[in-house]
Amino acid sequence: MKTPDKHPKESLSFTKTDFVQPFLIDHSTIRGRMVRMEKALHSIVATHDYPLSVSLHLAEQVVLAAVLSATLDGDGILTVQTRGYDGPVKYMVVDVLANGVIRGYARIDDDRAKELLDEPMPLSKVLGRGAMAVTLDSGVGDERYQSIVTLSGETLADAFYGYFTQSQQAEVSLHVAVRPPEKKHKKWAAGAIIIERVPTEGGKEAEQTPEEQEELWTRTQMFMKTVRNVEMLDPDVTPQNLLYRLFNEDGVWVYKLQPLKAGCRCSRERVKTALKSIALTELLSMLDDGKMTIHCEFCNSRRIFTEKDLRVLHEPKKPRAKKI
Repeated sequence: MKTPDKHPKESLSFTKTDFVQPFLIDHSTIRGRMVRMEKALHSIVATHDYPLSVSLHLAEQVVLAAVLSATLDGDGILTVQTRGYDGPVKYMVVDVLANGVIRGYARIDDDRAKELLDEPMPLSKVLGRGAMAVTLDSGVGDERYQSIVTLSGETLADAFYGYFTQSQQAEVSLHVAVRPPEKKHKKWAAGAIIIERVPTEGGKEAEQTPEEQEELWTRTQMFMKTVRNVEMLDPDVTPQNLLYRLFNEDGVWVYKLQPLKAGCRCSRERVKTALKSIALTELLSMLDDGKMTIHCEFCNSRRIFTEKDLRVLHEPKKPRAKKI
């Protein structure tokens, strides 16, 4: 972990939106992350014409995935998938790369789409019974970690509590805010703050007795409860200043801000590579009116391939002449 900076209130860095701000409480086992998203979140959610009931839960899943992504490095990728067994939404998927590129989408059961209202609905009415899978791929060989927990409660934040307690064996306190576009604010926005109590490993964390650590955890949770949605989402409130307001009594250190941005890894070249692995006769049988349309559900883009395009893809490469 990179060396943190003390005195977050005096930090010169000012990032309005779309970041993860890791932090820690001085001389304690308490770590945390703050996330604020606007441009990236709006790009992800507004790309799709989902009912508001779906968009709200997808936006929450996006910001919560961003919270978890703070530990990524190198070529790592984190994926959060929520799957419904008996609801009108089949699943929602969000993934984040170590460089902060994030994307997401929802798959709706067409036969039950009318059940989804253009207003807030509890998670149990959108996904029904289901599960959440968090997958961490380090990008190194076959090193891959996955945790699956049952969906519980009426928000995804409730399910994330289950993930931390069951899979991470950690105590957490979490606050999430999601704001859809409105008359005053034209874009989607969301924010989250999480504090996590991790096991003692010596060093500064061991300078206090277990009783003092317990008292500090209780106090930090109490400070967390004072956070307001408006300041979490306000781009004029720097993350450093908000964290200072919440936790300056015990001292709070911040790490370097990690930027977030919306982005999809699909491209026409990637699609071509995939099509080359399928027999030409099979591809030609899939043509509809002489065309094949490849739809990326993440970015909602469509790429069209004609019969000629497919034949060219499967033409054997002609040997290049070599001068002698």
